[in-house]
Amino acid sequence: MLNEHIKGLSIISSLLAIAGLVLMFSSISFGTALGDSWLLNQVDGVADTSQYNMIVETYKNNFVITGSILFSAGILTAILTYFTAVLFGKKENNNIV
Repeated sequence: MLNEHIKGLSIISSLLAIAGLVLMFSSISFGTALGDSWLLNQVDGVADTSQYNMIVETYKNNFVITGSILFSAGILTAILTYFTAVLFGKKENNNIV
């Protein structure tokens, strides 16, 4: 049963880390796309350039922060899964013998 939990946690930690990296490295394109969408929703499609740049930077920062949190959670889960496997894996083997 421990091996099933370790496999599940390994998959979850890998997915979290990959999703975090994708969000961090794609933050520029995602932020620009959302900024363009915001600009199109403005009245007559007109907005101040500095305001547009601020919106795009805010969206980019949001994606970087979210990606960093997901990546950190994935790495932390992977580390804890590894140590759980090392600590409790030996105890199960000792009980069998």
